[in-house]
Amino acid sequence: MRKATWAALLIAAAAALVAAAAASTGPGVTITSPAAGQRLSLKHTPYTAVAGTSSFAAATPGTTRFYARRDGCGTSSDNPHLSVVSGTDAGDGCGIVLDSVVGLGGDVDRGAFVDFPATDGMPLALDASRPVSGTIDITGTAVGAVEVDVDLEALVDGQSVTLGSTTTTTVLDPTVSDNPVVFSVQPGASLAGADLQALDLRVHIHGPALDAGYIGLSGKSFVDLPSFAASVNRSVAVSIDDPTFANAVPARLSGTTWSVALPTPAVGQHTVYARATQGFATGTTTSQTFTVTK
Repeated sequence: MRKATWAALLIAAAAALVAAAAASTGPGVTITSPAAGQRLSLKHTPYTAVAGTSSFAAATPGTTRFYARRDGCGTSSDNPHLSVVSGTDAGDGCGIVLDSVVGLGGDVDRGAFVDFPATDGMPLALDASRPVSGTIDITGTAVGAVEVDVDLEALVDGQSVTLGSTTTTTVLDPTVSDNPVVFSVQPGASLAGADLQALDLRVHIHGPALDAGYIGLSGKSFVDLPSFAASVNRSVAVSIDDPTFANAVPARLSGTTWSVALPTPAVGQHTVYARATQGFATGTTTSQTFTVTK
């Protein structure tokens, strides 16, 4: 399903994640226990209390608008896509079907659709408690009844998931140049807290209409995704004597603090490492050295 689209989007998403990591230090973490240079008795302290503080970006609810855009019309530079930036589109009013001349009871459907993959605005923290809404603008001298199928898919953990799909039926007004068709879909509860790696909008227009297969762009067609300013998925990983975190242990978060009890290591000097992760962003590793005695 949309394999070619997802392959391209995964490459773009990976590049975006690398750029974001380079531009930000990510979430922060400190270690308050054990204290630097602290000495612990293996005999009296079979478990070491490792604790500290953490800081994460606020996951403030909001809405991210993606505009449907095209760079051309039926050319090698067509490039239908979604962008958080609006502007004048050279492909404004591009046709979505090959043959839109039908009669009563006919259908403009030729199995045609247009995919609009997001080229920016990713990754995105989805707020699945609120509906996704948007508008598909039908432009031109359209007349008659038309059905607009909207299908939204995303990548979560590298897997394709459906955010929602809907069909809206409307009677077009031939006296106006634009007929905005409003839609709304509710993401499933299983997507609560999902961090989207990529997004794709598929539009399919059909029905007994004339000249109904043209989409108005340049800011007139868009999708509003309920989102958070930052991921709601937060964690702190702890590792002893291993800065690669190959066998890291997750800490328990409580407000701005975290803690975990680990078996006290063998007699000698040891280093505890900790780092925080929020969504796709991992902060700088913090370390503390302590000594275990008999």
